[in-house]
Amino acid sequence: MKKLLTLLLFATLLPLLEACDQGDDIAEIFTGKTWKLTYITMNGQTVDFWNGDEAAYNESERLRRQSATFTVTFHGGDTESVAGGEFNARAVNRTINGQWTADGVSHELRLTDIRATGSDTDVLATAFYNGLQNATRYEGDSQNLYIYYEDGETTKCMAFHVQ
Repeated sequence: MKKLLTLLLFATLLPLLEACDQGDDIAEIFTGKTWKLTYITMNGQTVDFWNGDEAAYNESERLRRQSATFTVTFHGGDTESVAGGEFNARAVNRTINGQWTADGVSHELRLTDIRATGSDTDVLATAFYNGLQNATRYEGDSQNLYIYYEDGETTKCMAFHVQ
C-alpha cells in the first residue's frame, strides 16, 4: 500500500516537475507586441551621445517620444529554448528589417540579414540602429526588454518597454 501511495504521489508531482524550465519563455518576451526604446545605458549610466549639446538631446527626446519612432517588433515562434523569425524596426527615418534568434537559456540574441531603408542624422537614431546591428544578448520579461550590444570596446544596453 505504501509503494502504491508513493507511486501515486510521484505521478501527481511529475507534471509540476516537467513545468520547471531553466529557460525564458522567449515567445512571451519577444513576440505579440511592439517594443519602444526608453533609454540606452553603459555600465548602468545613461549614455550622453550628444556630448553635452542640450538642444540636440532635446531634439532626440522629442523624436523618441513620437509613437512611430524607436520601435521594434519581433515575429516568429519558438521550439524548446530557442525562438526566432523576422523583426521590423524603425528609428526615425530609417526602417530596419531582418531575422532574429534568441536562446532562452544562454540569453544570446542574434539579429541577422539586416536591411535598412532611409537614413537618420539624429545621434540617438544612429545609436539605435547600431545597437540592433551589434546585438549580442538580452534580458527581460513580457513588459521590459533589455538588448545588449557591443560598441567598440564597450557593451551598451538598450532598454525597451511595451508600447
